[in-house]
Amino acid sequence: MKKTCMLMTVGFLALLISGCMGTKEQTEGNQQVIKEEEGPLQLKETEEIQQAEAIEVDTQNWIEQKEPVELPILMYHSISSGNSLRVPKSEFAAHMKWLKENDYVTLSPEEAYRVFTTNTKPSEKCVLITFDDGYTDNYTKAFPILKQYGMKATIFMIEQSIGRSNHLTDEQMDEMITNGLSIESHTIHHLELNRLSKEQQKEELKGSKAFFDQRFSQRTRMVSYPVGRYNEDTLKLAKEAGYQMAVTTEPGHAKKEQGMMSLHRVRISPGLSPESFGRLVKGNER
Repeated sequence: MKKTCMLMTVGFLALLISGCMGTKEQTEGNQQVIKEEEGPLQLKETEEIQQAEAIEVDTQNWIEQKEPVELPILMYHSISSGNSLRVPKSEFAAHMKWLKENDYVTLSPEEAYRVFTTNTKPSEKCVLITFDDGYTDNYTKAFPILKQYGMKATIFMIEQSIGRSNHLTDEQMDEMITNGLSIESHTIHHLELNRLSKEQQKEELKGSKAFFDQRFSQRTRMVSYPVGRYNEDTLKLAKEAGYQMAVTTEPGHAKKEQGMMSLHRVRISPGLSPESFGRLVKGNER
């Protein structure tokens, strides 16, 4: 009898140990399945984004250029009055009217990237319109004019300025994106990058890109260096952060030979007549 009870006890313990081991193995197995499933899912999402991007910009009928492309990237800030960075609404409206009447095609950041990398253009006359800092008047004054002419434009937004006084709100940016405008990075805090350590620069560039990528479910392609300040570290870190292009305040039309992380822009100052504006846009055009 004692022998039988002992055998039953041993058997029960063996069963209990086996069950515990089985549970551990099953848990580890489930974790392995989850890890294995995450990889393909992430890969699928990446592939879907790439396919969507390829569909979004159809360059099949773009015009091949004999010479390296020179693209006017216009630089605005506030659409108001008061200093050399502020262009009155009436002047901005006249500028956009000139572009429309002279058959200029406005580009998105992705289209501009394709222009530089393929040396083709959707039209012989192209322009990239940009605004630095993301002021409220970009929405209240510039946006209605851009919509009127069916134009694209890019806002370089400071992450920490979203929703603050005189700056764009989430709702305003969402509406602008819905109507063909783009929101790109002007870093997190709008600090002069050339005065920061490499680690601080990395955080400003990489951190803001990650924020805008997630906030707008997009691939943030461009960054505008605050106050146009940068150094060799900045150029390297911007590329490592995943940006395809970066713009400076260096004057003139943008060319690929300048470096995709240091493209020039055409500063638009107050007081420009439509004719003077036109000469800046045309640059070296013959």
